[in-house]
Parts: sequence; structure tokens; C-alpha cells
Amino acid sequence: MGCFRLMVDTIKLFFLMVADPFIRCFWCIFPKPKKSIKGEIILLTGAGHGLGKELAIRLSDLGAVMVLWDINQENNENIASKLRSLGRSVFSYRVDVTNEEEVIRMANRVKQEVGDVTLLVNNAGVFSGQPICKLSSHVIRRCFEVNSLAHFWMLQQFLPRMLELNRGHIVAVASMAGHHGVANMTDYCASKHATVGLMESLYMELHAAKKANIRLTTINPIIITTGLISNVRTRFPCLLPLMPVEETADVIVKSILREEEMVFIPARSKYLNDMVACFRRKTRFKILDYTGYGFDPVVEKEPTKNGAEIV
Repeated sequence: MGCFRLMVDTIKLFFLMVADPFIRCFWCIFPKPKKSIKGEIILLTGAGHGLGKELAIRLSDLGAVMVLWDINQENNENIASKLRSLGRSVFSYRVDVTNEEEVIRMANRVKQEVGDVTLLVNNAGVFSGQPICKLSSHVIRRCFEVNSLAHFWMLQQFLPRMLELNRGHIVAVASMAGHHGVANMTDYCASKHATVGLMESLYMELHAAKKANIRLTTINPIIITTGLISNVRTRFPCLLPLMPVEETADVIVKSILREEEMVFIPARSKYLNDMVACFRRKTRFKILDYTGYGFDPVVEKEPTKNGAEIV
């Protein structure tokens, strides 16, 4: 009986592996239908500026109840007031997501004042853009606290209720830098690799627990033009563009509505990355030099008109 079961499982797996490329092609031609998030309670971190601000606007336009968290109370309240003036349902809280005790306290407030969060968007992130020898211990710790550890504190507060309800959606804004290394980004790349690893492991935990109704989406943008990093360059903008923050937000919202799992922005960056990974490191360096894609170490902290933010 055991041998027969093994044979059946092997045949099933074989046909699934053969069919997988065709299934992928099918979903590319016929995308999944978009779900409705009207009335859903969405908690968004880093909501007061940049990508978070654009996501807050778009998600609230779809009828969701928005819970906005940001460490900058003024910026957060400004976007909340703007959305309320349009008739949106919005709650704003000043929260430092790196402070575990504060996250616990504010999460309990949200549960009491708003209700059960069914869509969590971990968007808050920081970036320094300095060579490793110039990174202070404070900057390194802060990078991991915001970009990586905060995801744990958020998940531990809101995932248990999703498991009880057997429904929910968790979105992590990672980065292409979470899949390969980039000069002057050692702290950032390491923190985003941690975020990607966290989400991949969480997929496995939910699969083992048979909680298929808890959806996960990992977002991997490249450089986003929001004005926080200067000296960004690209030799082939048609292949490796600097993504407008508005366009990036549009793609993320669409991905959330279609419950996509691993999202690369732009989509072709995934295939370019996989292709380059096939070569030796020396050849990869030559390809990188040829594309001219990257930026110089950050020397100014003030936004510049033609700058960009990496998220």
C-alpha cells in the first residue's frame, strides 16, 4: 500500500511540474479577477509620505477603512485629513514600528477603536546609501529595525486574529535589493533579504498549518523616484527605468486585488535578474557596468528635484 501511494504521489507531482509553465502562461494571458476590498480594515505603515501616501489614497478610493501608521505625526495626519475631506473612513496613529511595546499598545487600540485588521501592508522603510565603512552602528541597527524587525512585531499582533478568522492578507514591501547585492547598500540589501526570507518562511508555515485563505504578497520594486536619493543613473531607461511612485503604487494595488504572491516592479526586472544570475560573478560585474544602473553614495539628506528613493 505504501509503495502504491508513493507511486501515485510521484505521478501527480510529475504532471504538476510539467503543467506548471502552462499554468503560468495561462495566468499571464488571463489574469486573476480583482477582489473587492470595500469595507476591509487595512493597516498601512509608513503612510505619511512617498509610496505609503500614494497607497493610502488608492486603497481608500476602493472603499477600504484605512488605518494609517507613521512615525511622523504631522505628515500622517495631513494625508488622513485629506482623505477624510473626501468622505473616506480613515484613522491615523503616530507609531514607531521599531518599538515592540509601542506596536503592542497601538495594535490593541486599533482593535478596540476600529476592529479586526484583515489586510496588513508593511511598507515603512529607511535607506542610508553609504559604503559599509562609513555606516555607523546606529544607522545599521535602525535599518534592520525598520526594514526587517518591525515586520515581526506587526505580524505577531495581527496575524493571530487572521488565523482565527481563517482570512486575511499580508503585504510586505521588500525590494529588488532583497534578491541581489548592490554597492553602497550593504545594510539595506541585508535587511531586505531578511524581509524576503521572512515572507518565504511564512508561506511555508501557513501551508503547513493549512491556512490557504491567508494571502501573502511580497513587493519587489527597483528605484522609485520620490526625491530622497540623488545621482541615480541608468544607461537603458527602457529596460531599467526609474519608476514613478504613482505608477509603482498602481501596480502594488493591482497586485493586492489579484492576490499575487511575488511581484517585481517592473515585471521584466525579475527576468533580467534571473538571466544575469546564470553568469559568473565577473561577467555579472561586466553586465552591471554596461547597463550603468545604480547611484553614487548619498552625501545629501535633503530631497532633490531629480532624486529617488529606494524601497
